[in-house]
This record gives sequence, C-alpha cells and structure tokens, in this order.
Amino acid sequence: MSSFLPQMKSSFFSSCVCALLALVSLSSVAQTPGEWVHSRGNEAMTGLSPVELRFPLELAWEFKLQDKPKGQGEMLVSSAVVRAGKAYAGCKDGKFYALDLVTGEKKWEVTAKGAFDGAASFAGDLVVAGCQDGFVYAWNAETGAEVWKFETDAEIHAASNTWTDPKTGVQKILIGSYDYNVYCLDAKTGKKEWAAETGYYINGGSAVGDGMVVFGGCDSVLHVHDVATGEEKRQIEVGSYIGNNVAISDGIVYVSHYGNRVGAYNLADGALVWEYGEREFEFYAGPAIWEKAVFVGGRDKRFHAIDRVTGAKLWEYRSRDRIDSSAVICAGKAALFGSDDGYVYALDLKDGKELWQYEIGAAVKTSPAVAGDYILFGADDGVLYCFKNAAVK
Repeated sequence: MSSFLPQMKSSFFSSCVCALLALVSLSSVAQTPGEWVHSRGNEAMTGLSPVELRFPLELAWEFKLQDKPKGQGEMLVSSAVVRAGKAYAGCKDGKFYALDLVTGEKKWEVTAKGAFDGAASFAGDLVVAGCQDGFVYAWNAETGAEVWKFETDAEIHAASNTWTDPKTGVQKILIGSYDYNVYCLDAKTGKKEWAAETGYYINGGSAVGDGMVVFGGCDSVLHVHDVATGEEKRQIEVGSYIGNNVAISDGIVYVSHYGNRVGAYNLADGALVWEYGEREFEFYAGPAIWEKAVFVGGRDKRFHAIDRVTGAKLWEYRSRDRIDSSAVICAGKAALFGSDDGYVYALDLKDGKELWQYEIGAAVKTSPAVAGDYILFGADDGVLYCFKNAAVK
C-alpha cells in the first residue's frame, strides 16, 4: 500500500487538472453538442465525464428502437455512444441506429441476424459493434454503409472498445466473444491482430490502462495482457463470475462481481489491495472511479461509494430495486445511473444525497451517455431517452 499512495496523490492532481481543462474547453462551446466516444468515458472504462449537470434535466426526446415482447426480462437497448452530432445504439431485435443527437431523428438503421447488446465504439470514420450473430460489424458512421465485418465462433454480448497505439497512432478494436476469446482487430480492415483465450464466456468490455488490456468473464478470472502484442502477463483469480467491464486507474484494477463483492487489485503483481461487500447480493454494474472513491450500484438495491485506498464504505443510497446500470461521474460532482425500479438518478458525490430523479417506468440497465448538454439512457421498454441540461440561468 505504501507505494500506491504517492502514486495516487500525483495522479489525483493530474486528473483534477485534466478535468478542469476539459470543463473550460466545453464552456467555450456552450450549446454545441458534445461527444461520448467511449461507452464508459475512456479506454480505461472509469466512467468519467467532464460535463457539469444542471438540474432539473429535461426530457428532450425519446426514440423507440423496438417494441417490448411479452415476458421479456433482458436488456432491450444497448448503451449509447455519441460523435459528430449523432447518437448510436443497438437493440435486441437486431437493429442498430444512428440518430440525430438534438432531435432524435433517425439518420440510418441497419439490421443483423442477432441482438446488439454491447455498446459500440468509434475508429476513424467507422462505428463498430458486436452482435449476437457472432460478427463484429464496422459501418461508415455517416452513411451506415458496411465497411467490414469479422466473424467469431459464438455470440457477442460485450461492448467494443477502441484503443489507439500511442507509438503509431493506429487504432485497434478490442472485443470479447462467447467463443471464450477477446479479439484485437485492426480498426480499418477488421483483420485479427491477436486473440486471447479465456476459460469461458466474455460479457463485459475490455479496459485499457498502463499498456495492459484487462477483462473478466464467466471463468471468474481477471486476464491481464499486453495491449499491443496480446501477450499474457498474468491471471488474477477473483473467485466469481464477472458480468461487466472492469476499470483501471493508477495501476489498480477495480472489479465488481457475482461473489457479492467489489475488489481492487494491483495491476503489476495481481495482489489484492482490498475487498468490499456487506450483503449477500451480486454486483453486475461496472465500477466508476473518481479521485479517492469508487462508485458502483448493486443488486442489494443500493448505490455504494467506497474509499479507494481502504475499501471502507463512504456512503450508500437506497433505490427501490436492483442497480445494474454502470454510473457515470459528471464533473466530479454527481453520479448518474439508472435502476430496475424504472427511475434514473443523480446523486451528490460528497454525501450521496439525491440531486435529481426521473421516472421512466421501465428498468434502466444501461450506462448513460453524457454528450455535452445531452444525456442518453436506454430502457427495457425498448426506448432510448434523451435528456437535456437545464438552461443556464
């Protein structure tokens, strides 16, 4: 722990500076729609946005991606991503959409032979997403024309993540499949660069940090690989099924899992730093990291704030049902997430007090997309909801 603390202090200062610079940049282009090019805010999947929320958020538009089948209990709409004034999301009936961010008008749609569960990512002129028909698809983000597709040997439920090689500037797609592999693909061509085999299904996205890509799945193991070469560096036994992405920050990997716990592990040697969990309920939502805290919802109907250094509870907020939605931390002030109780929430990071809530009326399992003044949630009624920041007073 002693080597961890100085590193964190330095990184916290850098993170604050970066966030402030991002806020200044956004304020200089007020009313211009922003972007959300990573489904969890960045390659490391820490769930951060520089956007400061202004309450109450107002419903700007809603778009029905599909009708809800009777008896449907699974997530119908993927988490959205946003670039160049368009929002992109897929749904359970095999359609993938590009919508105007401001109006919700459909720009294009494509249809595949399987559901789109995982969020898309961007690379160059492309938007890339995995499908349950076993293919990774890359479309021209402007027109929807298919540019390439890559076939795996099983369903794809995981989110796509785009990594840019800092040495070459070349972009790669990282995505897991139910064929037990995580693939690294050339973003321009879809050609396989490498594949990393695991022991079972991969559901969550692959996080990138400190030159490593880290992912977990149904084999209850965190797999750590060199992101450039695919070389395995280590395996970290977690002991239970991992249903979502991990997050990487300051040399530490944070993971929530079905063993009813949230854990922090040292990326360098795999050592357990701490473990948190007070009740016998699973964690499905991915963790979000901001400064000295980890934020994550649980199936105990509570949203948890955890001390990053000690793993101690800072505060918790109780909703009316389980929380599978991975939160986004906005401007270091508010945690934004949905719940199976049919509400979306914003909480004060300092004490967990409620800042805003809105009743959608259907379970919200997706992670929000925060793009400038626009905030998007997909719900289990098959609808993508877009909220807008309140006007500047």
